[in-house]
Amino acid sequence: MSGNDPVIQSDDSNLEQFGYKPEFHRVLGFFADFSIGYSYMSPLAGFYALFSYALTTAGPSFFWTMPLVLLGHTINALIFAEISSQYPIAGGVYQWGRRLVGDRWGFLTGWMYFLALVGVAAGLAAGVAPYLAALIGMEATNTFDTCVALAIIVLSASLNLIGTKVLGKMTELGVWAGLIGLAVCGVYMLLFARIQPFHVLFENFGAGEGHRTGAMLAASLLGIWIFFGHEACGDLAEEVHDASREVPRAMLTTMLAGGGSALLIALGMILAVPDMAGAVSGAVANPADAALRAAIGPVGATAMFGCLMLVAFSATISVIASTSRLLFSMGRDRMIPFSVSMSHVNTRTGLPTAAVLAATVLPCIVLLVGGFAPHIAEAVINFATAGIYTTFTMVLIAAVVARLAGWKPSGPFHLGRFGWPLTVVALCFEIGALFNLVWPRPSSPDQSLISVMLIPIVLVSVFCIGVVFAARRS
Repeated sequence: MSGNDPVIQSDDSNLEQFGYKPEFHRVLGFFADFSIGYSYMSPLAGFYALFSYALTTAGPSFFWTMPLVLLGHTINALIFAEISSQYPIAGGVYQWGRRLVGDRWGFLTGWMYFLALVGVAAGLAAGVAPYLAALIGMEATNTFDTCVALAIIVLSASLNLIGTKVLGKMTELGVWAGLIGLAVCGVYMLLFARIQPFHVLFENFGAGEGHRTGAMLAASLLGIWIFFGHEACGDLAEEVHDASREVPRAMLTTMLAGGGSALLIALGMILAVPDMAGAVSGAVANPADAALRAAIGPVGATAMFGCLMLVAFSATISVIASTSRLLFSMGRDRMIPFSVSMSHVNTRTGLPTAAVLAATVLPCIVLLVGGFAPHIAEAVINFATAGIYTTFTMVLIAAVVARLAGWKPSGPFHLGRFGWPLTVVALCFEIGALFNLVWPRPSSPDQSLISVMLIPIVLVSVFCIGVVFAARRS
């Protein structure tokens, strides 16, 4: 797109009003920005990985938790779309918190989001290894998993460093792979491979008997673990054409397309499970794999592993991009160490090279540590989702505080009189989801107290460290 493009000139003029010089190349359109969010969400890979957990926790009736969680996140996406429309600045949630409340709150929001993204990147890269092992018929050992995950991180970073256009095309590849999975796991299995009757969606097969509410709350974690990533559409806002309009549109499309995909995949997979009683009891170790093989055979199932691998790989690329833009944005405001390096943009590629490298090295450290001490890496990765939800809650708190102080959203996308009540609803949902996520749930009677409490302990510790750093800011 030409530098004389009036829309780009308007974008750049808008950015200058916030005190920033335009440095990125605006080469992302709506679909590319949407692809970043959709790839990050990766509903196909997320559902496949968590299907067994949800079935054994609450039976096939866990399905009804998914639309409820999706509704809560869609309301959240509406609020984020409204904020991003007024503040289409690289770094997304960090900038929103900073603009709505102040530097310290912005720093603390960025701190939580940064550490969460590091864990998400490590977790996504590690998630590629089992699919690759199944694809090539190898045993997924700890060494194999670590080596594959490191290779995925490095390759993802290399593609990030080539240019934003390549980044956009690679995330689009993840969307197409996800759509293939949707066509197979959702549409085909629902229409041609259905084994179970529809009323199975209201049954639990004995799962959670005697504590049904708790079981459904625990099973709702499937949706909580899947239905985020829309915020990533705002992380690269300074590289999006007509960002004030297209970023909100991409966010909402991510939620609707990603959420709709997950619901259709869930229906197809649940109703195609050959042995539901065995899947719920745990006798069938991998019900998703069993359903796939029964529906499309071993060759088709192997091909699906390839799609799953591409989805997870594309998601890793998206998360590294988001992390690097966050570091760039915080560096530009002199919020972090090595700020000058983090905020430097290569004029040829239009990329913050040092920030991309930092976003690469840190997940690699987590994975390397995990090669020797798997429990440490597991704690970091498990913290990631809780960190994301903490960040969401902080942005919504910032929106409430700003509204109380008289802020009225002024971007092209705004909710009008519905903004206030929807912000309150979104905040209540995110707080509830966060508590549900960190609530101690022993996986076995002999599990130690420290391991049960690990996620809330890590979350509170990280938050307190961030508060200390924020308090030292002048």
